[in-house]
Amino acid sequence: MTEEKKLTEKESLEIITSMITRAKCAYDETGVSALMWGIIVVFCSLVTFFNDYLHWQWLNYVWLLTAAAVIPQVVIAIRERRRRRYKSYDSVTMSAIWISFGVGLLLFSYFAGLYNVPHAESVYLMFYGIPTFTTGMMTNFKPMTWGGIACWVICIISFYVHFPDTMLLTAIAAIIAWFIPGLMLRAKYLQLKKENV
Repeated sequence: MTEEKKLTEKESLEIITSMITRAKCAYDETGVSALMWGIIVVFCSLVTFFNDYLHWQWLNYVWLLTAAAVIPQVVIAIRERRRRRYKSYDSVTMSAIWISFGVGLLLFSYFAGLYNVPHAESVYLMFYGIPTFTTGMMTNFKPMTWGGIACWVICIISFYVHFPDTMLLTAIAAIIAWFIPGLMLRAKYLQLKKENV
């Protein structure tokens, strides 16, 4: 019979601390969602910008791509949730924040279209910054924190710029807030996956 080793209080504390640290570092977001939204918002913004000169009526509906992107986003979220080994308070909170963001954006889009709200593009940038900044702070992922701040700074600038140039600012905000952090998350995820195989 093997003799069980009794852990000292210090050893127990070290094990618990190491487990907490490992859990904090286990923000294993694949980066796919951030990349997808970054690409879609940049694409829609640039199409809207160029369509101000082209005047092709059917291109006015390009932003419907964001509604269509909700389906792959749900699939991505389900896959990532299944892959996680645990469900943390942070992940539940982040889900709630992003769902609230989506609902708020949907409601604002409806009213902005209904009442022709001036500077609506600027208000979208303010909205973009909230969940992005919060996600960055909660996960200690600085590129996303700075991305959220960039959205707010660009929001302020956009109030002094006329349409369609605001669309270029929106594209820049999407690159900084989602595309670049998405690339970084993806690279980190693939590196961790390679190390764990």
